[in-house]
Order: sequence, then C-alpha cells, then structure tokens
Amino acid sequence: MSLITSRTPLRVSFFGGGTDYPEYFRQYRGAVLGTAIDKYVYTSAIRLEKFLGYSYRLAYRQIEEVQEISEIQHPVFRVALDFLKIEKGWNFGVLTSLPSRSGLGSSSSFTVGLLKLLGYIQGIHYTRHDLAALAIHLERELLCENVGVQDQTHAAYGSLNRYEFHGDDFSIYPVRLQHAVRDAINASMFLVHTGVQRYASEVVQEQIANTKEARIIKELDHLYELTGQAHRVLEGQDPETVMTEVAALLNDGWLTKRSLSKAISSPEIDEIYAAAMSAGALGGKLCGAGGGGFFLLFVPPHARANVQVALRDRQLIPIRMDDSGSSIILS
Repeated sequence: MSLITSRTPLRVSFFGGGTDYPEYFRQYRGAVLGTAIDKYVYTSAIRLEKFLGYSYRLAYRQIEEVQEISEIQHPVFRVALDFLKIEKGWNFGVLTSLPSRSGLGSSSSFTVGLLKLLGYIQGIHYTRHDLAALAIHLERELLCENVGVQDQTHAAYGSLNRYEFHGDDFSIYPVRLQHAVRDAINASMFLVHTGVQRYASEVVQEQIANTKEARIIKELDHLYELTGQAHRVLEGQDPETVMTEVAALLNDGWLTKRSLSKAISSPEIDEIYAAAMSAGALGGKLCGAGGGGFFLLFVPPHARANVQVALRDRQLIPIRMDDSGSSIILS
C-alpha cells in the first residue's frame, strides 16, 4: 500500500468564541463564525514490514516505537487507534504548517485528520458531519479535554461558515460571499505570533468556571449576537464597506472576549494590537482561547508595510480561506 496522507486545515475564528462550550450553549444559544485557512496539519500512514521489531511507529515531536496501542504515550493516537480498533503494522507521521498551541485549532485539526486517515485505512468514508462529531466525542468524552466544539467543525468542513450549537448537535450556515468581498478578505488577513505558546485547555479553566457561575453570561450573549451581525455584513456587496464593518465588529468582539478571563490577554499582547492598529490595521483579535498564540489582523494592502514596521521583528503571515476541509492525499 502506498503512503496515505490526510490534509486538514487550521482555522481562524472571527466571532462567537467562548459560546461553543457546552457549559454555555446547552443552557443558552451558542454560535461561531470563522473560516478554515490555507495552513494545514498533515498526518501520514504507511504499512510497516513485520521484521522491524515493533507494531506501531509514530513520528511527531518525538518518536514512539511500540508493540501495543496501550503503550503509546500520545493521548490522541492512543485513544483513536484503540477506539477504531486499528490493527498492528502501521507507521504514522505528523507535519504542520504552523506551530501548535497557537490558537489556530491545531489539536482538533490533528484529531480530525487522524480520524479521516484511520477511516480511510478501514474503508470508512466519514461524512463531514460524522467526522466533526467523532472528533468532538474523542476530545471531550474520551480524553476529557476542556475544549469547545468549533475547531472540529471548521477542520472537517472547511470554508467560511457560521455554526449554531444546540444540545449535542450543531447546524451549519455557509456565508454567501461575493467574489470581490472574498478577494478583499483574502488580501487582508494576516497572522502575527505573540511569542507565547499555551495549552488552551488550561487557559479556559477560569472562563468555564465563570460561565458555570453565570458571571459572564451578558458578555457571551453579546459574542453570540455578533455572529449574526457579522454574517449579514459579510454577505454585503461592497468590499470596502464589508471590510470596514467586519473589522469594527472584530474589535468589538476582542474587547468583549478580553473581559471573560484575566488569562486571555496581557500587557504585551495589548501592546501588539495597539501597535498594529495605530499603523493602519482595520481590526483583529487574538485567536483561540487566548493567553498567547497568534493574533488575526485585517490589514489593507496599502497599510501592510507600515504595520510590519510597527510590529518590528514579528512577521506578518498572509493567510487565505480554505474550502476543502479534511481530505485524503495518496502518493
């Protein structure tokens, strides 16, 4: 059998982050609006020859060579291979476009991509809905991670969508973009790294506690309302108007999100955002749970050079929307 690879996009969440936790949306209304991007997690598999002396080989940040699934240290590999009853004799490898623990949903993208890959190995062609739901079950129920449920859906479906969360399920509402608006967004989206990597599960602990104790319901309600407002704006006709209004909503959402927990921002993070805005960025937000990782910035082409100068040695990384979702590549 040839090399099999799943390619799964990372994501940027524009609006609604924080409302995609069951602690909130099982009692209130939850929704997110965001897009998969052209940065990916690649997970590959190839058959192992029996004489090598081990039954499973895994190469990620470290290398594992084991006989039994129960010996695997990597929790997602271990649980996924066990849950799907993957037979012995496989060599797995993982490569990423951008560093993990950066607010781009890389952990869930890896989970979705691994499940897509293992399904292909077993002759199972998961629907996008099944793939997202299975990844959510693995992360939240089997691994007991403090994760929301937007990253898995973005990774499985791709594209720019609004997701509504209700009970144990979700609904998808594609954003109908004019081609000129799409081009304007793709020409203006950039990532800039804060220099801090963090575990999202740890950062959101205070936020989840505040949610359970109803301390931040007003703020989360506002973040939910922004998803609907932004959806309507994004389907507008004039690219310049859309960009200006969406950027203003992004700024509104970021200021609200900062109030959910003391762990979300820091003076250093605030300084990065202030420098970019003063140099011509239209708006932006910290990606993911907060505490570090990447900032998403909307920077019009004419302001890119000034913003880059203001950010000094922090690189502006251009990104574009991805429409493919998790897919299989054969070689």
